[in-house]
Amino acid sequence: MDARKRQVLRAIVQDYVITAEPVGSRTVARRYGLGVSPATIRNEMADLEELGYLEQPHTSAGRIPSTKGYRFYVDELMDLEPPTAAEMERIRRLFAQQIREVDAVLRQAARILSEATDCLAVIQGPMFSQSIFRALQMILLRPGRALMVLVTDEGLVSHRLVEVPPETRAEDLERIAAVLTDRLAGMPIERVSRRAIGDLQVELAGYRALLDATLERLLTPDVDDERVLVDGTTNLFRQPEFREIERAHAVIRLLGEQQLVRDLLNGLDTGSGRVRVVIGEENPLAQMQEFSVVSATYTLDGREIGRLAVVGPTRMNYPRVVSMVDLVTQMVSDVLTRMLG
Repeated sequence: MDARKRQVLRAIVQDYVITAEPVGSRTVARRYGLGVSPATIRNEMADLEELGYLEQPHTSAGRIPSTKGYRFYVDELMDLEPPTAAEMERIRRLFAQQIREVDAVLRQAARILSEATDCLAVIQGPMFSQSIFRALQMILLRPGRALMVLVTDEGLVSHRLVEVPPETRAEDLERIAAVLTDRLAGMPIERVSRRAIGDLQVELAGYRALLDATLERLLTPDVDDERVLVDGTTNLFRQPEFREIERAHAVIRLLGEQQLVRDLLNGLDTGSGRVRVVIGEENPLAQMQEFSVVSATYTLDGREIGRLAVVGPTRMNYPRVVSMVDLVTQMVSDVLTRMLG
């Protein structure tokens, strides 16, 4: 794309983000000082539309960015908008408070993100599958059923029901729990190896059926453990795009379906230390194609344990949102490492 088209596209994206109104050639010429006439800008806009970077709403002579246009802007034209010194100081103070619980850290992060971006903040609690095993307790509830209490190094506690052989006794459960705690402590749950399982099967050969039931429940992800924190729900309804009934329904579906939010976060391949931007139609979830999602993975001692995201209209302020997601991700990682590392 040549330099003038880049200037025109940048101007249209920036103006549309601010006004939520289709942008005409005279507006670009008047507000953005490109040094060319409205007629020249109009020709460039026609070319950008033909190339798929702009769209023309039926009721307007102006243009708006397409998904392709936003993508080019984010990848090639965007200058990040870091928080001001005052904002940085406020955020540092909030995270410097004496917070002793992981949930409190994540709630603080969600609130900061939603307020700073005027969008919806969604944070996935630490994933059990990527947590470090600390201890296991097994409690017999009745013949054939036990309660598993799983504790991780991150301070997470999971309660799971386990179907066990009907002849299982309380002391059998205590034996299984003691051996698993001793042998697996310090291992990431998702990386419990076949060799470790094989060693356990040898050591606990007399409890094979009970061990198999326990390991299956221990190593199988449980949807109830996937906690999701949401902040800023009213922000989306204030956006002009979602004042239309049909589009408002998309917001209601998003907020009302926890599994949809989990699927969204689990499908984001962010990679450690990298902010990912998914724009509108790029989202593989059909229900999410009215939105853009900016996400990153937070860590504990460099180990990825959860994700956070900002969800908003495709007409979001990408320079601001990307900068805030990057900053808050780093701060959450630092705070959790100080707390638990």
